[in-house]
Amino acid sequence: MLEFSDDFIRKSLASEWPQIIVIADGSCGESSSVLGISPDYIVESCNAYGANAAIERRDQRQVPTPEIRAHSLYFDLSAYGMDISSTGKESLKPGFHLKIYGTFRNRYMALACPASDSKVVRFLRHTLNSSIMKNIFHQSFNAYKMDIEPRVNELTLHHVQCSRRLFEIMLSHRRVTTAFIEGDNVVVTVEGEAARVLNFDTGCGVNLGLRGLESLEELIYRVATAVDQNDIFEALSAKIRHSKQVSEDFKQNGLFTTVFE
Repeated sequence: MLEFSDDFIRKSLASEWPQIIVIADGSCGESSSVLGISPDYIVESCNAYGANAAIERRDQRQVPTPEIRAHSLYFDLSAYGMDISSTGKESLKPGFHLKIYGTFRNRYMALACPASDSKVVRFLRHTLNSSIMKNIFHQSFNAYKMDIEPRVNELTLHHVQCSRRLFEIMLSHRRVTTAFIEGDNVVVTVEGEAARVLNFDTGCGVNLGLRGLESLEELIYRVATAVDQNDIFEALSAKIRHSKQVSEDFKQNGLFTTVFE
């Protein structure tokens, strides 16, 4: 992986033809700042709440497993003082969606629900009892796991690492994803988690990052065939529009296609 610096650009990219740098160094990378891309992010709600969990079982094989989804889950939290049996309206609220994925050794779970003001959601968002979410994931995994894999029991419960409570699912996407360094004749585009990142693991995070690459071929072609800077700026504008559309599409439909359906 190349480490970008002013010296690298000056020595390696000097050319009369536009050069294209693709930055894909993750959400914590520093290449964008070195190359002058604005560090500002737009943070938007996906109108949903979620929690994640992971189970590491070193005695199991590192073999990918089919994705498991379960819908309309309702939890009995009466043991924690959460009694909803007295109100029939509560049962009409949207239930939770569970997704199990990963390998036999490393199992991951995503639990999510559309944003609502139901008593259960409010309780799970603000509870100080960290064992509640662990128990929910514990029981959910045992109920929906594959038949051939072992259950989580009291002896293996310590292997479950999870969110302490429900949190609001947020999408952060970079305000500026492309730029033209005029003096060096360099076009910069930011991709993957360097461009947009979710605070919730759907199991398809890499696909969210790859969506930006759909317009990369067109950007390269338009920059390579540009007659003047106006052509380059038009190519950059098209790339920015696509990047914004990727974020908007995920905010509107991403959770439904990756978790809720």
